[in-house]
Parts: sequence; structure tokens; C-alpha cells
Amino acid sequence: MMNPWIQSARLRTLPLALSSVFLGTSLVNFYKTPHWDLVGLVVLISIGLQILSNYANDYGDFVKGTDTKAVRNDRMLSANKITPESMKKVLIGLSGFLFGLGVFTLMYAYRKYDINTEVLFSLLLVGVLAIAAAIFYTVGKKAYGYSGLGDLSVILFFGIVPIVGIGLLMGLQPSTSFWLGGLGLGLLSSAVLNINNYRDLVTDKKSGKRTLAVKLGVKKTLQYQRFLLILGFIGVFGSFAFYLNVLLSLNNSTYYIEMFLLFGVFSPSAVFLSRYYSEMRELKPGDREGLNLQLKRVSMTVLLLCLVHLALSFYVTSMFR
Repeated sequence: MMNPWIQSARLRTLPLALSSVFLGTSLVNFYKTPHWDLVGLVVLISIGLQILSNYANDYGDFVKGTDTKAVRNDRMLSANKITPESMKKVLIGLSGFLFGLGVFTLMYAYRKYDINTEVLFSLLLVGVLAIAAAIFYTVGKKAYGYSGLGDLSVILFFGIVPIVGIGLLMGLQPSTSFWLGGLGLGLLSSAVLNINNYRDLVTDKKSGKRTLAVKLGVKKTLQYQRFLLILGFIGVFGSFAFYLNVLLSLNNSTYYIEMFLLFGVFSPSAVFLSRYYSEMRELKPGDREGLNLQLKRVSMTVLLLCLVHLALSFYVTSMFR
């Protein structure tokens, strides 16, 4: 049987944490060789924040009685496999560790790569906000996840913030490609959250957890999912297309064939996302097995999309450096 702490960490959600690092590194590589030591530290921070968010989600939903009302035996607190006191101690300890690791990363970048002082303090503030966002999604009397604001938080802290933040940490002034990629990844990450909220729509409504899916209802939640997947893919693809367009224009090249080939490389991910959306439409809220499989598949496809972006980034830049 799996260790309850590992199960509560929900390893199937970690691909999203890695996706932001891979996409951010890919965009940095457009303009300079990434600092791989910083990339490694950012990987640790991203994974830590994801696990912190998952632990806090379990703790908050248990304290509010949401998981108990829904008879969630897959949640370790409601299954009595982890005590609330133990989880609270881990949340405090992990938050402190991530804050310390973040400070170390910023000071390391400041001393070794001489990043701007204003950037250093800005990233420190953003790091504190990211820790707070991970915790207060479900923890506290005014947990924002219970008011339908979870999607906005995911767009910011799983998309725009990490992508733009990696650029700043590497000493760059983020270009349009960073903002497009960050927004695109944020929308795709929100699509993963939307599957989760669609799965729990009925039980969340009964327990008073007003997620966006609860507010929209079944039909509009599915329409919203299509919007997230389409625009999310366009954002990630567009972050590469925009850079390639500028690059080839500077070299006085025609780029219609290159753009067509570029889309061809990215298109398998689009096909997978379209297929999974069609499958989701056939599933009803409460179908834990089917929708958990969708969570895993969409998360892995987003990771694949970002890996393709990274690999293609190194291939293209190798021809111009």
C-alpha cells in the first residue's frame, strides 16, 4: 500500500510543476544559454510548491468538512491515515523550507549572476505570495478556492508568474513570448483544475464549495474547458511562433514554410487535447475513475507540449548561434 504522505502529495499533479520550468527554460534559451544550476533549484521549488498546495488542499477540505461529507476515502485526513495536527506541522515546516530555499536561490543568483536588486526583491515578494496562494486555496475562513477564484490563481501561479519569473531570474527582460507562453500554460493548467472541479461538482455544491464549475454548471463548465484548451495551446504555440517570426524576419527569410512545419511539430499535442476534451464530454460529474484518468492524461500532454517546446528551442537556436 502506498505511503499516505506520498498519496496525499498526489504525484500525478507534478507534471504541471515541471511544465512551467521546461517552458520557462525553453523561452530563456531563445535569448541566452540557461543557467542550469538555477534551473535545478527552480525545479525543487516548483515541485515543493505543488506538494504544499496538495497538502494544504487536503487539510483545508478536511477541516471544513468537505471531504467528510463527500465520503472521500482517497483523501488521507478523511480516511484517518494522517492526523490534522501532523498535516498542520508539515504545512508549516514545508512552507518554511520553501521560503528558505527561495531566499537561497535568489541570493545565489544575485551573487553569481548579478541579477538586479529590484528583481531580487520583486521575486522574493512573488515567492511569498506563491506560498500563501498554495495554502489559502482551501485553508482559512475566506479560502479563495471556495469562492470560485481558484482558476485565476492557477493562471497566475502555474503560468504567468513562473514563466516570467524564470526569465527575470536568468537576467532577462521578458518579451512577448514569455507573456504568451505564461498565459497559455496558465490556461492549460486551469483546464486541469477544471477537470478536478467538474469531477467534484455535485459534492462541492452540497458542501458549499463554490468552485467555478459549481457556479457555471455542467454544460457551461464543458464549454469553459474547450475555451481553456484552445486558447492555452495557442498561447504556448504562439510563444514559439512569435520568436521564430522575429528571428526569421531579422535574417531576411521568408517564414511561411517554417511556420507550417512548426505547427506540424506541435500538432500532436493539440490532437491529444482535443481527444481528451471529447472524452470528458462523455463523462458525468462524480465519475472519479474516468475523470482522474483525464486529469493524468491532460497533465502529461501539457508536459509533452512543453518538452517539445524545449527540444525545438535548442534545435532552432543551435542553427543561429
